[in-house]
Amino acid sequence: MNRKKLLIIISFAILLVLVLQLTIFKPRNQGLYKVTILPTLGGNFTLPHAINDNGQVAGYSEVSQGNPHLFIWDNENGIRDLGPVIGDKISLNNAGQIAANMIDPNGNQRAFAWDPNNGRRILPTLGGNKSRALRINDKSRIVGSAETSTSVEHAFIWDDVNGIRDLTPNSTVNTRAWSINNSGQIIVFVPGGTLLVKVTKNNIMPPVPVPVRGLCTINDNGYVIGMVLKGQSKIDILTWHEKFGQKSLFLSDTGSSSLGPDFHINDSNQVIICEGQEYIGFLEKIIPRFHYKNYLVDPKIGTISLDGYVPINMHENLVLMDINNKGCIIGAIQSTKDSKSIGFLLEPIPENMEQMRKKINSQK
Repeated sequence: MNRKKLLIIISFAILLVLVLQLTIFKPRNQGLYKVTILPTLGGNFTLPHAINDNGQVAGYSEVSQGNPHLFIWDNENGIRDLGPVIGDKISLNNAGQIAANMIDPNGNQRAFAWDPNNGRRILPTLGGNKSRALRINDKSRIVGSAETSTSVEHAFIWDDVNGIRDLTPNSTVNTRAWSINNSGQIIVFVPGGTLLVKVTKNNIMPPVPVPVRGLCTINDNGYVIGMVLKGQSKIDILTWHEKFGQKSLFLSDTGSSSLGPDFHINDSNQVIICEGQEYIGFLEKIIPRFHYKNYLVDPKIGTISLDGYVPINMHENLVLMDINNKGCIIGAIQSTKDSKSIGFLLEPIPENMEQMRKKINSQK
């Protein structure tokens, strides 16, 4: 190969990389959101997990020594260090109460509740040594999984009045409660399926099978966001309601993608989705194997891209983590080369959102 042909090939490769960077990593900013980069506790890793309707954000952040600490943040008071936590699920309600997990003095993972007035409180187990909190609702009820005396983890619900209750007392295998709404409807995962369990003040109602999978969330209207396999190569992300059935929202190709941390739906039935596009062969050496594409599915607007609001480079991913009932979204810019992670907040700009809705409606 002569020098001229080599230069042409190199130039073409550089051009290809530049085009890929422009088209994949720098999509168009549609002007629908205000962006805030969240502060840290001094380390290189911050991951916001939950946002409530008052604009408070909870998550974990490394302190200067490198250990993860629980934090709560809002625009008025800034970031507050709430002490050691493990990098697991963190949930926040509208009263500013948090459900999270820690390592106890015996080295066991334990669920705990944090309250603005009373601080941290370790939750009981179901007779074993371990527990895991996954969600808290506005009535201060916490769900998750806890170890029994036979070392099996069972889905539980806990509140200050009734204490801890086993949601699957007859199970001989691990189960867990992933999400709860303010009506006491709970998403419970059992081997091979998903269940909807309703807990009243004193009773646990018989479970109802839910025909969706994945890390599902249920909103206060009873809508569950999850997924089903469609054929051999597609994932259908959809909502399901006990009375109204299911509705398809987003189709993802399982052959070339993966999905983000879990699914989130607010009470306006807005859904955030992270879809990881897989690159193979030559491209895999240039850009990360998975690069997340991020979407909002809005009943009034349709599906819009959330990429382009927060600048990222070729070796960073944008990952969405939660959405509140005002449409505010939190997420993180995560490096694919090291452990660096930066939290961010997207706040919708009402007038721009309304213009987008009018534009979409005029095209129907």
